[in-house]
Amino acid sequence: MLKRAVILFLLLAAGCSQSYYVQGRKHVEAGRYDQAIDILYMEIQVNPTSYKAWRELGIAFYNKGDLIKAEDALKQANNIQPDARTNLYFGLIFEQRRQYDKAIASYSASLNLKTEGKTGKMIRSRLDRLIAKKLESDALTAIENEAAIDVDTIPQNSIAVVDFDGSQLPEDIAPISKGLAEFTAIDLAKVSDLRVVDRQKMDAIMSELKLGASEYADPNFAPRMGRLVGSRQIITGTVLSSGDNTIRLNGAIVNTTDSSTDLTKPTEGELDNFFKLQKDFVFSVLDSLGIELTLEERDAIEEVPTESFLAFMAYSRGLNYQSMGMVDAARQEYQQAAKEDKSFGLPSAKLQHPSMAPGGEGAEGESFETFELSVTSESKSEEEYTGLDRIQGETLYNSDFIPGRDYHPPIRPPVTDVYIIIYVRGDLDAY
Repeated sequence: MLKRAVILFLLLAAGCSQSYYVQGRKHVEAGRYDQAIDILYMEIQVNPTSYKAWRELGIAFYNKGDLIKAEDALKQANNIQPDARTNLYFGLIFEQRRQYDKAIASYSASLNLKTEGKTGKMIRSRLDRLIAKKLESDALTAIENEAAIDVDTIPQNSIAVVDFDGSQLPEDIAPISKGLAEFTAIDLAKVSDLRVVDRQKMDAIMSELKLGASEYADPNFAPRMGRLVGSRQIITGTVLSSGDNTIRLNGAIVNTTDSSTDLTKPTEGELDNFFKLQKDFVFSVLDSLGIELTLEERDAIEEVPTESFLAFMAYSRGLNYQSMGMVDAARQEYQQAAKEDKSFGLPSAKLQHPSMAPGGEGAEGESFETFELSVTSESKSEEEYTGLDRIQGETLYNSDFIPGRDYHPPIRPPVTDVYIIIYVRGDLDAY
């Protein structure tokens, strides 16, 4: 008899527990955060391992503006079961605190747990903009703390490629210097013995220092650039016109530690055969560094992204315009490059970057408030349809918890009235 009474109690408790969670979500939806917090604590008291209850508690605290308690509750949820929405809110918390490293890690974790849907697209876009913000912040910090940088801590195998100086070239082909530097960095990154510094990081430093292209590529400035970006070697280059339809690339490898400069073997070639010149330069750099390539690395470097000079020049112009913040002009050049050679994948990759969107606002993009509102709303909608089980989802929909949505449950036999009857025999007061 006692056993049956206990079973009945557990059934009733489970029913109450589910209603606590649902009620808590209703209160959050209605903006009644104090009530939501109280009711979700009741749910957690009954079911302390409910990651959803901890997550909703964190969201309630977040919406209330209590980021410390929100973070604590979300940590509890994540410890029980990592969840995309939980990590999304972690990202929002850290971004508000300008803890960009943690925000990027949290948004990335959210993507890894749920990659599809509109929420995923929003987070990917935000990540790109946030990385750009982080680079700007890091650049400013590096410059402010430049005197304290210990070059001995910079990894021996680190290398960075600055923009080559094309200021002496005819105006119509001057952007080729940017393209040659870009592909040199791409090829050097294929060598396992090297750690190539992200060129976005260098662009951020250059922007903060307000340097011109010729100053940027000056070997005398390279040691300082190396310290600021955390690179032991800096590759610089100057591109000159050496005759009709011919260019020459003179490069140098500058050591950040002792400011020594090692000149590379000059490479020269016709414009139409631009990639041979660029590949020769890369191999010259690697020879100067004393690096022995594997067969796979050599083959990878020798791969040519495009044989179209027109596509390469359009891409180079796009890089040049993008560095100057001329988004519309850069987008048009990337589109032209993709049109000239449909197998040239890099222009399409550039066009997919959020900063290249029509009417885009550059690296800053949409405000945090706009992103916060749109991504939390979409995440909630997606979670309601995929995170809850079918019966609970239908219950919420029928009780107007999910307003204004067209709900399409899985096809199944129609259900009309359902009655659940529990029979308890005997005296419940008996021992």
